[in-house]
Amino acid sequence: MAADLCFAYGSITDNEGWRAWCARNSVAPGCIWPVGTVLLPDRRLAFAPHATSEGAGALTVREHIGSYVEGVLLCVTPEGWDALDRKEDVPDAYQRISRTVILPGGTAARAIVHELARSRRGAFAPPADMYLASLRRGFAAHGMDPAPLEAAARGKDGFSVLADVFAYGTLMRGEVRHAPAVRAGLVSARSARARGRLHDLGAYPGMVLEGSRDVQGELLSFADPAVALRVLDRIEEARPHCAPGGPYRRTILTVRDAEGQERRAWAYVMERARVASAPVIASGSWRRRQGALPLPKAHSL
Repeated sequence: MAADLCFAYGSITDNEGWRAWCARNSVAPGCIWPVGTVLLPDRRLAFAPHATSEGAGALTVREHIGSYVEGVLLCVTPEGWDALDRKEDVPDAYQRISRTVILPGGTAARAIVHELARSRRGAFAPPADMYLASLRRGFAAHGMDPAPLEAAARGKDGFSVLADVFAYGTLMRGEVRHAPAVRAGLVSARSARARGRLHDLGAYPGMVLEGSRDVQGELLSFADPAVALRVLDRIEEARPHCAPGGPYRRTILTVRDAEGQERRAWAYVMERARVASAPVIASGSWRRRQGALPLPKAHSL
């Protein structure tokens, strides 16, 4: 489906502006349509000079491990790709990049992201007022948090950062891989749970994003997510930027902490095919399967 999906984070999210552009350029606006909001992991928003806008800033995304950009997933027809390429001035100003996006519930998809070409990635340039107004309309229409956009428009860091990782196996306190997590800058650990299904793979468990039971684990908070996630990606043999293909895939889940509050957190999950023959841990608890006593609900390091 990669060729049919586009991750929109800029002026394309503004339906009013999109329809006006289509009217001026004899394009049917229905050649693209929104599916819903999704997350682009390990990226931040930034404004950089756009040569065709007399030096005004154009919105783009740049790498920033441990953060995410919220955007709109679009279905795009062949006519829609032609229109988007014209509007975004591909390939001179923007270029198409295929990236992994995270859908609600933690599943993944490949989507095209329009990013400023490397030759256009200069220092910060403030956006024009009309352009910023269009971006604000798009964010508001889709219920997206405007804080990263407003920060980027001031030349600040335009991202939503996640410092928490939901661990349910060997990264938890008392387990064999907890020490590397501590060395990666662990600040605290507290009880948490997430919806899914836990499988017993012998020396370690694997969680899949299916089932209606709670998987019991811990919320590990790190001082520097960028440092921690590079370490944890290596431990879990996960591919960079949440791409599928490794034994585990890093994703973003909604978890509940010990107080019952919902929050987003990184998590390492497995695809169903990798655990097809592994028994299910009915309790949802790796510690209970191991016969270990539960640790306290919260712990600061």
